Amino acid sequence: MQHRHVSIIGAGLGGLCLAQGLKRAGIAFDVYERDPEAAARNQGYRIRINADGQRALAQCLPAHHYELFRQSCSVSTQVRFLNHDMEPIEGRPARSWQAAEAAGNLQAEVPDLSANRQSLREILLSGIEERVHFGATFQRFDASAEDGVRVRFEDGSEVASTQLVGADGVNSAVRSQLLPSARPADTGAVCLYGKSIITAGLRNLIGTTLSTGTSVIFADGFTAILDAMQFSAPLPAIAARLAPECRLSPVHDYVYWAFIGPRATLGVGAIGTLDPARLAALVASLVHRWHPQLRALFAHGDPGTLAALPVRSAAPVIATWRPGCVTLLGDAIHAMSPAGGVGANTALRDAAALAEAISAPGELEHAVTTYEAAMREWAQAAILASEDGARRLFATINTSDA
Repeated sequence: MQHRHVSIIGAGLGGLCLAQGLKRAGIAFDVYERDPEAAARNQGYRIRINADGQRALAQCLPAHHYELFRQSCSVSTQVRFLNHDMEPIEGRPARSWQAAEAAGNLQAEVPDLSANRQSLREILLSGIEERVHFGATFQRFDASAEDGVRVRFEDGSEVASTQLVGADGVNSAVRSQLLPSARPADTGAVCLYGKSIITAGLRNLIGTTLSTGTSVIFADGFTAILDAMQFSAPLPAIAARLAPECRLSPVHDYVYWAFIGPRATLGVGAIGTLDPARLAALVASLVHRWHPQLRALFAHGDPGTLAALPVRSAAPVIATWRPGCVTLLGDAIHAMSPAGGVGANTALRDAAALAEAISAPGELEHAVTTYEAAMREWAQAAILASEDGARRLFATINTSDA
């Protein structure tokens, strides 16, 4: 097989999973990330990894790193549906969710796992650190180069590769050049999120209901999702036992929480103007009539973790582009609402499939084009599932589910 080198733009979960898959297959690669370092900005908190995501990670990671991923996930399992008075109600979760208690049903899908996003990223970085280049901001590519594709960065440097992969997220600069018409649309919804560290004092205030498992709180026109992240042991100790070369940062048990709904319903205006103090005041106003335990949980939110993001989505019919030496994965091509909980998992699925395509013998362009066709099919299904999840989560309390 002809020597292949892949340039990956973006060191998020999808780009790093692809890099791990290429390393496992013996394909040369480099990852370029505009952030100055791995910990330059908050990478988020709880992320739910479904069956597709788990299979992709198992395919791309070394076996002991995959086991570390599983052991580093939260041990919480129970899912409950409540109103804002903490009274049990009939839930209407996104149909794409797979509750962890389904593990007892052999006919059920593989249950979802709750991972700390930063820990998962640290696992995905382990073993490939020398091939991940931080502070490298992509500028443009030249796909007409005789030696494949030439990639130029803002500092004036260039690299030549056989294949360029845009894994640079919803604001993808690679997509902007390759397919400028495919910019994802603002759905009008917003996700407002943060976390509360579980201390002994907070546990006494919120009780066992909110400090264990997942609680989905349905309000009129929006939903709050609370996920208690509790770890079986300190994460550095788990890493030292399973993969000493992988250094995981310490993480305290916490409750991740997110409000998701239409911007007008949540009272969120221009997101760029919301500093942590304003976000905290907005949360307090949303829950001022809620159960005291819920109010206590949000009141103890870590101000430094508060953030609000617009929910953007690609069209369900994924755009096509001319076959060649440039391709895309993850949010760079199929951004979707977080309501279905499948965005990151779809990116991981892309990464595993693309790694397999690039490492297969035979003509590279044909293999990548085959990946793109398959990716469009499962991405369309994921976008539709996310839209369905948003409709179910944004419905008013009295709306019935068919």
